[in-house]
Amino acid sequence: HCFMNTKLKKTIKNYLPVFIILVCMVTLVIVAVVNHWTFESVYNYIINNKAQAVVIILFLYALKSVTVIIYYSFLVAVTGFIFSLPQALLINSAGTVICLTISYIMGYNTKSDGFALKIDKHPKIKKYFDKCETNSFLVSYILHALGLSTEVLGIMFGFLKMPYLKYLISSFIAVAPGMVCVTIFGKELDVASPAFWIAVAVEVTVIVSAYIYSKKRLLKK
Repeated sequence: HCFMNTKLKKTIKNYLPVFIILVCMVTLVIVAVVNHWTFESVYNYIINNKAQAVVIILFLYALKSVTVIIYYSFLVAVTGFIFSLPQALLINSAGTVICLTISYIMGYNTKSDGFALKIDKHPKIKKYFDKCETNSFLVSYILHALGLSTEVLGIMFGFLKMPYLKYLISSFIAVAPGMVCVTIFGKELDVASPAFWIAVAVEVTVIVSAYIYSKKRLLKK
């Protein structure tokens, strides 16, 4: 009986952040339905209440870290559309950190069986697993630069107990070029914009270089 209680407590502790976020998400949906929210009404509210909009956007980033329903690039682009470029980059940077952090915490508290099942569903990530102990910073950077699932990667590196700051820095500098690119696109909404194409060029360079390095050197070590 005592063993069952301990096991139940550990399970609740592991999934409490996810449970809280899901409850908030359901509550938000109920409020939206009850108040007959429409896209136009939400947009007008955000434009006229930007301080509250920041809180909502960061909350959606937190939701994105535990559900596939919310698309990361969509959040980044919408933020770019609503706010000035410096503000949007700051908000999207904070949101990205939230995403990376929550998935890391989930992984840090994940049991080995649950982790194995999660990784088995992502063979592209699994083949890098053995490299993490000696090249964790590099592996984290490359996998994030290649555009693989940030949620699964966060869980993996959290499970491996990779130092948090080391994980956060390596993953953030990998996803930052893409984030900047999409933010500029959301702001300009013009593929002819020089700033947009410069950001695209940087993002492509990051992806291609990460791919070549992973194939030529990392996986052959």
